[in-house]
Amino acid sequence: MERRLGNMVPPEDMRACAHEGLLEAVRTFDPTRASLPTYVARKVRWAILDGVKRERRSRRALSRATALLCAERLSLELASAPDDAGFSEDDHVSALDRLLEAHAAALALGLVSGAGTPEEHTSRAEMAHALRHAIGALPERERTLVERHYFQGEDFDEIAADLGISKSWASRLHAQAIQSLATAIAARTR
Repeated sequence: MERRLGNMVPPEDMRACAHEGLLEAVRTFDPTRASLPTYVARKVRWAILDGVKRERRSRRALSRATALLCAERLSLELASAPDDAGFSEDDHVSALDRLLEAHAAALALGLVSGAGTPEEHTSRAEMAHALRHAIGALPERERTLVERHYFQGEDFDEIAADLGISKSWASRLHAQAIQSLATAIAARTR
């Protein structure tokens, strides 16, 4: 995690957040939903990234943490989607292309929402414009989720409660929104 965050967060701060993640994992582990090592690793990573966001460190660290959380959430939701056994090789290649586009959009969304210095802002301006245009075209619930989570810093739990949906449904909406953003951005750059 230290390397993924660009060595911008002191290791002792990450350990403190990781400890909180471990305690949360112990309290909430359900063996019917995931294996213990996978669950603990996910909880610890998310606790560190949430800790970085909560502490509002440098804008670079914040944007990296936001981007990594977005990609993690997307991966988790996409991993639960069933694989069609009847897929041809071309179908698998197409699905992989869509997956890579979605991850690129997820990372870009996180990075753009945390852009800070004028240089960073300028280098990300084109991507930000494309993302904002694509976000504006999302269905209302998806747009609300993306805007409130990435640009207003609200937790999925809060947003889901306000929208009157479960956290798992919010995760599905998030994955759909990221897929839609990826498609829109890919079409715009071609």
